[in-house]
Amino acid sequence: MNYLKKIGCIAFIAALLISCGSDDDDVTIEIRDPQEVYDEDLAEITTFLQTHFYNQDEFENTPDGEDFQIVFDTIAGDNSDRIPLSEQVTSRTLRRDDIDYQVFVLNVRQGSGDRQPTFADSTLVSYQGTLLNGSVFDSNSNSVWFDLPGTIDGFATGIAGFNDATTTIANPDGTVSFRNGGIGAMFIPSGLGYFNATQSGIPAYSPLIFTFQLRRVRITDHDGDGILSIYEDLDGDKDLMSPQFADDTDRDRISNYRDSDDDGDGILTKDENPDPNGDGNPNDALDTDGDGIPDYLDNRTEV
Repeated sequence: MNYLKKIGCIAFIAALLISCGSDDDDVTIEIRDPQEVYDEDLAEITTFLQTHFYNQDEFENTPDGEDFQIVFDTIAGDNSDRIPLSEQVTSRTLRRDDIDYQVFVLNVRQGSGDRQPTFADSTLVSYQGTLLNGSVFDSNSNSVWFDLPGTIDGFATGIAGFNDATTTIANPDGTVSFRNGGIGAMFIPSGLGYFNATQSGIPAYSPLIFTFQLRRVRITDHDGDGILSIYEDLDGDKDLMSPQFADDTDRDRISNYRDSDDDGDGILTKDENPDPNGDGNPNDALDTDGDGIPDYLDNRTEV
């Protein structure tokens, strides 16, 4: 089972009790203040980063084509001279529920392929998910496709910007190997993971760690309307399904990135000349009446 997909029972309602279905029996979880939880998560993640290192030597002493797994260990004893992760990670900020969350990213290998995913794309990855205590709750070494808009926000944020592999090799046993893809790890606060929801092996309010190898990237146009999905994030919050119809022009409860007729005028988006130069970016979209609203988002285009 994979644990990267968003689930619908996460709720941020302070001072209430709810039951969320999970892989275990239903449990009643108190809904805590998101900022308070984030402060605790940040402290725990920071402590982990300051006291742990990864197997950097294996990657440095191996040709770029080889795929080692990232392994973390505690800085102590014979490892006391190791570089802490806190000196090697970078942070990425994502605002959700009025909180500026940080996702810490360890870039072990950038990758040498031509494609980099955004939060709106699809990725073929091998990965392992663990808690801060090292407990493994999920892994897939054979690679699986993930549509990033459907994954937890922290994962989509962490993997964005890495490059995919340059080479695919068909092995005699029927498996496929990839060379020179991005390799990294991400450290995710629970507010960008599952927050109060429990999953098998993941207690409520758990920060998460994912190590990953990026294999392939699909730059995605989910509804086939000629507009890449990243450009259907109308409010720019890196969420294609924002509330209050922010990404749903005709308010039909189908977000634009999944809607073949964004403005609900009965004319398919792809037939309203949304991208004359064909690059997937609608910044050159036809605006017949010159009102500043492109035809594909304007249900009234009379001149």
